[in-house]
This record gives sequence, structure tokens and C-alpha cells, in this order.
Amino acid sequence: MNILYPTLLILFSLFLKDFTAQTSESKFVQFMMTNVDSREKVLEIDQFMRNQQGVEISRADIISKKYLCIYSSTSDLDRVSFETWMEELGVEIKCFREGKYGIDKVIDQKMDCE
Repeated sequence: MNILYPTLLILFSLFLKDFTAQTSESKFVQFMMTNVDSREKVLEIDQFMRNQQGVEISRADIISKKYLCIYSSTSDLDRVSFETWMEELGVEIKCFREGKYGIDKVIDQKMDCE
């Protein structure tokens, strides 16, 4: 009994450390897409982005013209990567914003970047 309690405590603390490390390893980008006007285009964007190494979640919305991507912080993704991909897809962007997922707030962006 004397060794069981410390062993369980150590295992529990390792589990907590592992869990917090996983949640802090993601980043996000969000921006506005100024020229996306069709459902087919947002589906094309999401499909393309989900195939990129490190991308965990990709959401393009036709109605609000917002884009959100959550990706691994251990990947080589940066602002230039996203701008290049959107240019390849023919998407004009503005109000580009980055942050650490779970730490920085994902905001409700408007087309005027306010």
C-alpha cells in the first residue's frame, strides 16, 4: 500500500503533463477571403488545406467569408505558407491573424478588420 499511492501519483502527474503538452502544440490562423463566392470554392480550399502536412482543421465559410485553420506548431507552416497557398487557389485574403490555439482568442473578424 505504501508504494501504490506514490506510483499512482506519479502516473497521474505524467498523464497531466502529457495532456497539457498536447493542447499547447497547436497554432491557428484566421483571415477574411474577399473574393470567395461559391460553395465549390470553399470545398476546394478545405480539401486542399486538409491535405497539407501539419494542418489539423481547415474551415472556410462562404457566408461570412472567414477562414480558420488549426495546425501543429511543430510543422514548418507560417504566414508565407498560407499566403502562397491562397494565392495558388486564387483566393484574395486580408485581416491575417495568427495565435496559439487554446491560449490566444479566435476573434469574430469583420471585413474591415475590426
